[in-house]
Amino acid sequence: MRTAKLLLRIPGNWIGELSMRCNASVKVLQCVPADRTTGRSLLRIEALDGKAVQGLEDALKSIGPDCHVDLATLGPGKHIASVTNNACLICNLLNEADCFLDLAVSQPDGKIAWSVIAPRSENIGRLITRLKEMGCEVEMLNLRDQEEDGPLTFHQEKILRTAYDMGYYDIPRTATLADLSDRLGMARSTIDVVLRRAERRLIGEHIGR
Repeated sequence: MRTAKLLLRIPGNWIGELSMRCNASVKVLQCVPADRTTGRSLLRIEALDGKAVQGLEDALKSIGPDCHVDLATLGPGKHIASVTNNACLICNLLNEADCFLDLAVSQPDGKIAWSVIAPRSENIGRLITRLKEMGCEVEMLNLRDQEEDGPLTFHQEKILRTAYDMGYYDIPRTATLADLSDRLGMARSTIDVVLRRAERRLIGEHIGR
């Protein structure tokens, strides 16, 4: 498997516009195609000015009229959003190229940083070509084997990242093991063990053990 870090500017991208208009950090936690034109995304939104749910809903509706949004509040200015976009060509491009969007994070200038996983480099090259044909600006920041990513297994990293993005490590904590269990479809005891093993490996690497 290959993993690539891409930096994109997507014309008419509502995530980048939402980030700038609402002074918010937007992370795409999951993105899946429903059909050739419809995509479903799970987002974590942190409004830096503490914008309330209604303000975010109004902004999303004005930016993306083809989007259906369900928002849940995790804490002050922190939200999880489920978004169904009836005009999502990006999801279809990812599916065509046999690539997986592992994470997408908005940048202050409206660009989007992507982490993409694919079986081979050719799949990522095909995705970049199609994105450019759509008028996107695309910069590849790095490309490497998935096994070189770090001390954690892919399974550990995925669960740890989900826990972090959902607020499990926030102070005060805004997500519980039960919340992670519902999201990941795994037993709470299993998630707890995976997280503790991942934390031990990261701490051990940090202190040189």
